[in-house]
Amino acid sequence: MSKKKFFTLLLAFVTALTMSLAGTALAADTWDGTVGIVPAPVNNVITITTGAQLAAVATQVNAGTADANTFNGKTIRLANDVNLNGHDWTPIGCFFNYGNANNRAFCGVFDGAGYTISGLSVTNNQANWSTRGETAALFGYIDFPAASAKSAPAKASAVTPAAMAAADVSALGLSGTEADKVLAERTAFYEAFGVKQSAPMTRTTTASTGGVVKNLKVKGTVANTYGQGAAGIVCWNDGAVENCYFEGTVSNQQTRTRSYCGGISSLLGASTRIVNCVVSGDIQAYGSLSYGGGVAGYCYAMGSGYIVNCSVQPGTSVYSNMDTGGIVGGFASKVYNCVSAATTVNVSDTVASENEDKRNYTGGIVGAYGTVYNCYWLHGGELQPNYAVGSGSDTNGRKTSLSNLPIGSVLLPSISFAAGSSAALTAVTYPTNAAGSVPIYSWSATSGLTVSNVTTKTTTVGASAAGTGTVTATVTDATNWTTMSSPHTVTAESFVTATN
Repeated sequence: MSKKKFFTLLLAFVTALTMSLAGTALAADTWDGTVGIVPAPVNNVITITTGAQLAAVATQVNAGTADANTFNGKTIRLANDVNLNGHDWTPIGCFFNYGNANNRAFCGVFDGAGYTISGLSVTNNQANWSTRGETAALFGYIDFPAASAKSAPAKASAVTPAAMAAADVSALGLSGTEADKVLAERTAFYEAFGVKQSAPMTRTTTASTGGVVKNLKVKGTVANTYGQGAAGIVCWNDGAVENCYFEGTVSNQQTRTRSYCGGISSLLGASTRIVNCVVSGDIQAYGSLSYGGGVAGYCYAMGSGYIVNCSVQPGTSVYSNMDTGGIVGGFASKVYNCVSAATTVNVSDTVASENEDKRNYTGGIVGAYGTVYNCYWLHGGELQPNYAVGSGSDTNGRKTSLSNLPIGSVLLPSISFAAGSSAALTAVTYPTNAAGSVPIYSWSATSGLTVSNVTTKTTTVGASAAGTGTVTATVTDATNWTTMSSPHTVTAESFVTATN
């Protein structure tokens, strides 16, 4: 059953600038499908400028589980746009189930620096399942370093699939036949993917040392016809995805088993998060048990897996054979400050036999089984859900016009200018044309950079010399979540270059 808190929207974001003394960003690179060499790190930062180098990152991650392959302790940063040009992309990392020796996780920090990877084309199928696993996306699998693939978590006897499923049922407040159904389904899910031991997350979005993908725009098509997951940015997410944007099509066309699809991630693991991300496109999940969400398909554990300040753009279509949500397909109890302007959120007209008990739900925020806080969705058409969570009754966040939706996410572009001059840096708000809130901006900068117009949506960034620095902007509607005792902070980063 959903819980809505009265309107509080808080966004805060920080722009981190890693500037090269050598000069400006390069022109967009068009990939020819070859695998290059990963550049040597400088102060633990690896700068990527070509599709061939990005493919080399995938090759290295997929080769093994040592720190050198997971990029634990390293930051990979884009320095320009990359066009993957429709060549078949092998996801960076893969996941089969917890404890599987063939799992490959990216455990570093991938900083898109505000640049775009376009032309993504992922086709996972039965022929490549043995090497790509269940996961199709730009990144197949990311994980926090503390629980990286090189040291798979032990399965404690006290924490069994049945125990985890029972905890989920309890968290949902279910009883009777509905509790029995969820218990059976979740038990089977945990048995298939294993039980991951991890400490619960706090309700903060503090920086992680690795297992992070951030500040990245991705455009393209992802399809899976055999494995269970498909997503735009990170398929199986045991880490953090922050300040990312996906535009395109995500589909899972296999019908042999479960199907999980999301614009950002297909599945969130036990202690993970998606923060300040935006999706625009077409999300399609098929399969006998399928979950489709504008941002994420499914949460591995009900008690964790945070989705915060995420937005779904107008024109987006979300579909599944069973459970479909504007933000999450199903089983999500930590959804905060999210806004969906999806045009359609729909399930199959033909209900599979095992779903004739009407477990196929649609929700403006969560398709089935979840709890949402301070979330909003657009309702004005036949295929825009009535309630925040499927089969629920909460209409508190339902808006009948785009202009009445509040702003859910804020992203920053990359900028470049000559030292001794200045350039405008404008925050981009989502969903586009949402105007139901009036953000207040506050900008500041570290040594070497200056900002002006510090209370407006656009600030002017200046630099007297080439160097590095940080511009910080805080965007607020209120100072606190109503469920927290301290302010909630969301960070977004933009790569700013001041050249000689």
